[in-house]
Amino acid sequence: MSGHLNRSAFQLTSADVVSQARICREHFRLTLSCPNFADAKPGQFVQLSPETDSSQPSHRADATDSVDVCDEAIRSTATLPFLPRAFSIGGLRRNGNGCEIDIIYRVVGVATQWMATLRPTQTVSLLGPLGQAFPIIASKPNAYLVGGGVGVPPLLWLAGALTDAGINTTAVIGSTTKELLPLAHQGNPTPADDAGEARLTSTEFANANTPVVISTDDGSFGFKGNVVQAFQAHLSANNINPTSAVVYTCGPERMMQGVAEFCETKDYECYVCMERSMACGVGTCQSCVVTVKSETPPNWRYALCCTEGPIFERSQILWNQ
Repeated sequence: MSGHLNRSAFQLTSADVVSQARICREHFRLTLSCPNFADAKPGQFVQLSPETDSSQPSHRADATDSVDVCDEAIRSTATLPFLPRAFSIGGLRRNGNGCEIDIIYRVVGVATQWMATLRPTQTVSLLGPLGQAFPIIASKPNAYLVGGGVGVPPLLWLAGALTDAGINTTAVIGSTTKELLPLAHQGNPTPADDAGEARLTSTEFANANTPVVISTDDGSFGFKGNVVQAFQAHLSANNINPTSAVVYTCGPERMMQGVAEFCETKDYECYVCMERSMACGVGTCQSCVVTVKSETPPNWRYALCCTEGPIFERSQILWNQ
């Protein structure tokens, strides 16, 4: 995997808001239309910020909005200046020279509160595509996507790419409770309580012909337990040969560490999508370091998540350093 960012392959542009939809209690899907967006692949990300044209009117959510974003924290948010925020691309659909990009996010602070107020006819500033993509290993017929929370978006896009490549793909997705699961549900079939069985229960993954194991910490939906436990139980129940499978994971860092360490003990090839605060996204500010192994003393170094990542092979990461 190349650690160098091709600066000719991304651009700063304006993107139009196409739609805004609530997925679950705290997650939203923002769809943007962007002309002449460069070639991009699953795992890459964009930097999002308010349009630089200060004359553009801001929008405040109110009770008449079609999307229910009337929580007090969002209602009171003004459009404030802030550094660009990095978001994985959750989906990309091309139409001629233009494309639509899905950004799935959780409302947690000033930037995402501002994002939740965006409506069609407004524009945002978009820089991308940035970072390295997930590798698709054609020689291995099985792929497993393990994610939680806002780690789900890049896996949704990856599922479609893997299916298009003829790879048998299964997703294992977890959250603390059903209300925080950032997926739409088919209704039938419902997720299995047994992690050994994956079903086409998620609308988004079903669109990519990808069955899913759903886990919730409180047992309110699907398997009762965390997503690492569900993943381990699924592989054990299905006796998956490590030589035939690749694992991709994105989500909370402790979750990814658990997945990566399990894959190491069982010798599964595994790629993790790391997250860091990225002020620039192009390697200039040097703020998004990830500790990785090095062949020269002291046998570790800092890698930039924005240019060398966010995708890393599991054996590269030094999780506790």
